[in-house]
Amino acid sequence: MQNVQQQLSRDEIERLSVELKPAETILMIVHSAMLVGATVLLCLFYWQSRNLAGNNAPFPLVFIILAILPVVPSFLIPAIMRNMDSKADEKDTGKLAGYYQVSHIIGCAILESGVMMSIIALRVADALPRWYVLVPAILILVFLLRFPIPGKLTDWVITKLESRRT
Repeated sequence: MQNVQQQLSRDEIERLSVELKPAETILMIVHSAMLVGATVLLCLFYWQSRNLAGNNAPFPLVFIILAILPVVPSFLIPAIMRNMDSKADEKDTGKLAGYYQVSHIIGCAILESGVMMSIIALRVADALPRWYVLVPAILILVFLLRFPIPGKLTDWVITKLESRRT
């Protein structure tokens, strides 16, 4: 006997899309707020340090490691959280959307900790070379690339619901 997944009907998918639109909007707003906060702080600290003389400091390996260290967990932990077997009903799409939202926000918070660590290193450590500003800029770019695309939450919920209809 084969396990065949039953797909949701077009009407059910349309209903889910409308129902989950506010959750997607909230997720985009939270992600944008975290991204804008880190970007503004980077611009502010870089603007304040623009008059400092350049130096020939040694390679700031410790600061780079502290900044990059949270990148991998920021992708792994949300994936693990999303794949945990939750016991939500088909009718409880809000609970599934909540799982996705919480996992995405936790991943963003972990990534933001690396961004903030590198930005604060700009302000605290006087012995950083000028090019070090690229480290938080690249991390902000990674943060930007993780932006929740409209429909991604809905697709995830649909996939979860279809996998339960076996």
